[in-house]
Amino acid sequence: MKKAALPFTTISVVGLGLMGTSLIEACEDAGTVTAYGMGRNPVSIQKGIRDKVLADGAVLGQEDDHARKLLAGSDLIVLAMYPSGLLPFIETYRDSFSKGTIVIDICGLKGAFVDKAQALMPEGVEYIGTHPMAGRETSGYDAANSELFLGTSFLIAPTDKNTEENIDRIIRLAKAIGCARIRKVSPEEHDVIIAYTSHMPHVLASSLINCWNGTEDIASFTGGSFRDATRVAQINSRLWTQLFLDNKGPLMKELDDFQKELDTFKKALAEDDAEAMNAFLDRSCQRKTAWNERRDRYHE
Repeated sequence: MKKAALPFTTISVVGLGLMGTSLIEACEDAGTVTAYGMGRNPVSIQKGIRDKVLADGAVLGQEDDHARKLLAGSDLIVLAMYPSGLLPFIETYRDSFSKGTIVIDICGLKGAFVDKAQALMPEGVEYIGTHPMAGRETSGYDAANSELFLGTSFLIAPTDKNTEENIDRIIRLAKAIGCARIRKVSPEEHDVIIAYTSHMPHVLASSLINCWNGTEDIASFTGGSFRDATRVAQINSRLWTQLFLDNKGPLMKELDDFQKELDTFKKALAEDDAEAMNAFLDRSCQRKTAWNERRDRYHE
């Protein structure tokens, strides 16, 4: 897939973990860009400058004057932090955002704060909620990878406060870092769907790991299916606890629906009902096949 040209020249990324650092590296692979980094961990900033990933950086709470200077000189500000930190950061530093700047988050939730964040923007600064559907089991600066976004989905959650011109710039950003599927969706619908496609797999993987009560010497008994099903159980518990609680309503509904499906299978098993079990498995196989075919069309 051919990448698009990068539509920004100077970016500030707040939060130099896996996602934030990978985004910087992907942008630098895509074109000439000046990247600044900031956060509360001085080690990540020092590493970024040492590795020439960052042109400059600032430790929030210690180098705030310098952070404000970097933010003022950026045409894109990316908030790559825990959900609980988004609005406090904006409230503290919004007076440093320059007219014409776009501010985005790359958080896994949207409905809880997009309207509030947009209301806090200074005149001439636009806030757009985004969600690159990428990640790894590991986290932190050292886990970053410039190819993290290749072939992935990129969700944009615009509102009536966003302009088509700036939405188009974010679409071009997504294409520049290698995303294959770009979708626009309302913040509310985003959270409903993400409860199923992102939050549920993490809950189920963790539950599958936690439900085993046998010997801990289990590695010799696992194959690819078990590794695939439990990969995301190696989880950042602080981050995902926030995401789960902030999206409680949609996630509770998905858990109820999953319990019904599990009960259907359990009933068929208890009653030796091969016909019902075949129907259950055939339905999932057909649906998964259809979804795979739809997904593959994006790569043609």
